[in-house]
Amino acid sequence: MSEPNTEKRPVDSNLESLGYRPELSRNRSTWQVIFMCFILAAVPYGLSTTMQYTMAGGGSANMIWGWVIVSSIILCVVGSLAEITSVFPTAGGVYYQTFALSPKWCRRVTAWVCGWSYIAGNITITLAVNFATALFLIESLNVFESNGVGITENFEAYQTYLVFLGITLLCHAIPAFGNRWLTYLETFAIFWTLIGVSAIVITILVVAAHGRRSAKWAFTAFEPQSGWVDGWSFCIGLLQAAYALSASGMVTS
Repeated sequence: MSEPNTEKRPVDSNLESLGYRPELSRNRSTWQVIFMCFILAAVPYGLSTTMQYTMAGGGSANMIWGWVIVSSIILCVVGSLAEITSVFPTAGGVYYQTFALSPKWCRRVTAWVCGWSYIAGNITITLAVNFATALFLIESLNVFESNGVGITENFEAYQTYLVFLGITLLCHAIPAFGNRWLTYLETFAIFWTLIGVSAIVITILVVAAHGRRSAKWAFTAFEPQSGWVDGWSFCIGLLQAAYALSASGMVTS
């Protein structure tokens, strides 16, 4: 009978050197971690639910060049986070890394501020995503009509809130009671997302009722409608890309 393998894996030794005892099971492959990060970022979702900001901010040019600008900035941020996380690979993520990299005289305070800001941001953005999902679902149901009126067109505020509450409870119930199936759900979700985005793009190209704009218009047409001065209006349009890429810090955890 063979002896059990008691040799510590390098990842366990790394954690112990950081003061942590390995307790959580590792049940994800590299691809499953990539899928999880892709779904967590949910860029197509963030793009579609915040399009009104960029359309009001400046239109086509604001959307295209806004993505170029914000992506360039985010690339610097995630490059730094990736380097730091490779040195301090803990589930605490940014708050532990803040503690590790801050001067000794203020590391507890900076880690405390970072940790609570991180928690508040996670709660806020999760609720924002759930509420946007509720609004998206309600609008989608308006495709079905009763006597020429969308079935959710006259929803009261409390009905919208109940839909939001139901989505929030479902999203929390899945990881709370079905953690073992999360990897399968994330694998399904990534392919569902790719299929959905492809279907939307193809459908828009096929049924476009007013023809196609020129490439010059797409890259240079700046038509602010926000009411602000042009420069500030352009910054408002950056909210779309910033929101869609805001999950970068969460991925590190």
